[in-house]
Amino acid sequence: MVWQGRIGEIPLRVDMLPSGRIFASWSVRGNDRRAVVDTIGQLEQRVLFQLMLGAGPQEDAVAKEVVAAVQAGQEGLPDPTQAPANTRRKKRPARRPGPPRSRRRR
Repeated sequence: MVWQGRIGEIPLRVDMLPSGRIFASWSVRGNDRRAVVDTIGQLEQRVLFQLMLGAGPQEDAVAKEVVAAVQAGQEGLPDPTQAPANTRRKKRPARRPGPPRSRRRR
């Protein structure tokens, strides 16, 4: 856990994953929300911006505190933006048992 607190009325928890990605979870009116992002800019766009809309400009210092905590937590972790992309292999379709079927159907 890198940071835990409230932005306005909304509880927020920010964690650093071993891969270097940022995990944020918060709860709005009983609905749990989560986001996993690669960069601090994405965290600001996807999480902090939404929470700041509801909290107002007086919570700007808290948002800066979250960003500073994430920057400190990223030290020594790999940069997720430099990681190779996952390539998914296509599965071969299962063969049907029995004789081959004719291609022409009515």
